[in-house]
Amino acid sequence: MNQVKNNDKLLTLVNAAVGFFFISVLSVKGGYNYAPILLMLIGLGHLIYYRFGKKLKWEMSADEKRLILIYIFYFSLFVISFLVHGGRLRELDNPLRIIFLLPLLLLFKQYPIRFNVLSHCIPIGAFVAGAIALYDRFILHSPLAFNPRIMHIQGGDISMSLGMFSLILTVYFALKTDKKLTALCLFATLFGMLGSFLSTARGGWIGIPFILVLILWTYRQAISKKFLILIGSVISLTIAIAVATPETKIQERINAAENEISAYIEHNDGSTSVGARFDMWKSALLMAREKPIFGWGMEGAGKEKQRQFEQGIISEYAAQFNHAHNQFLDDLSKRGILGLAALLAVLLIPLVFFLKHTGNPILEIKTIAVLGAIHCTSVIFYSISQGFFTHNSGNIFYFFLVMVFYGMLAQLKREHN
Repeated sequence: MNQVKNNDKLLTLVNAAVGFFFISVLSVKGGYNYAPILLMLIGLGHLIYYRFGKKLKWEMSADEKRLILIYIFYFSLFVISFLVHGGRLRELDNPLRIIFLLPLLLLFKQYPIRFNVLSHCIPIGAFVAGAIALYDRFILHSPLAFNPRIMHIQGGDISMSLGMFSLILTVYFALKTDKKLTALCLFATLFGMLGSFLSTARGGWIGIPFILVLILWTYRQAISKKFLILIGSVISLTIAIAVATPETKIQERINAAENEISAYIEHNDGSTSVGARFDMWKSALLMAREKPIFGWGMEGAGKEKQRQFEQGIISEYAAQFNHAHNQFLDDLSKRGILGLAALLAVLLIPLVFFLKHTGNPILEIKTIAVLGAIHCTSVIFYSISQGFFTHNSGNIFYFFLVMVFYGMLAQLKREHN
């Protein structure tokens, strides 16, 4: 702790950058990059100074080692694919940034993130996301909220995550009997969800029932049934109003999905949004069957998809996409079973770590653990119908916040031991 006391400015900068991430992630173009890149540079410099300047050894816990290993394993599969398939260097760009996030483990240990920073900046970020979505749709009359600041599906998913994070903080402040902040966080929850609805990105809606149940179930013994009913009623009413409002296009999108599913089943129509996804999933599975170990690589998968179109296996519309609109199948087709295993590792191992601590009696530790668990679970749901990690925004959002939540949880555990 002496190092922290002697460098309050760096501690303040680290916390300010983390807080800024939640506010900037959807408010400006490329906003998901600024804070993480700054912290990557600081973290790398700090690691070099710590290891070679002060000549101190980084004492890693078993959980830190495990997290570092799965990040490296995930990156290594991109390198192997690059070497096996003769890919392009740009294929390593996004996964390489994940490696540069690793020094944050040490940085956050030396300069810990304050709980108050997250508990206040997350709901602000959710409110900003919803407000921007309203501005985009009703002032600018854009058909898709968040576009062109960020790809609208990614934006809708991230906005939903901010909303669910705010719901967790709603429960936290309710247990702290802070009525004002409870109400504000609940309001932010609704705005985060509204941002997702206005993006018209249906993939972010799939996991809502499961995520809501998981959050409320985790706190079932700590909060009253009356409060549970209140939260459930407010959220249900908000969803009902959003669905019934024509401008949100929610009902229109749901109806379109139903029609597109019927068209695919009855007429094999792969020229629609849902139909193309089914074709892309079929394409990825066929590729995996032919090259199960290392997959086809990025360029190879694109060429094979074009060949499948020429043979009438998939539609022309489906053949034009550079990913399978399902992260699991996309990794399976491009990097084989090993690539899929690496993807599952970076999703499930952090999830298990966070879930282990959701029963902690210390409210702050429990809250961060639930935030981490919901983060991992939400991204798993997003990845069912979207190539979440094929976009830099998805990579940064997921892997950076795993570091943030992990660092905070580890610090809180040290403080209470």
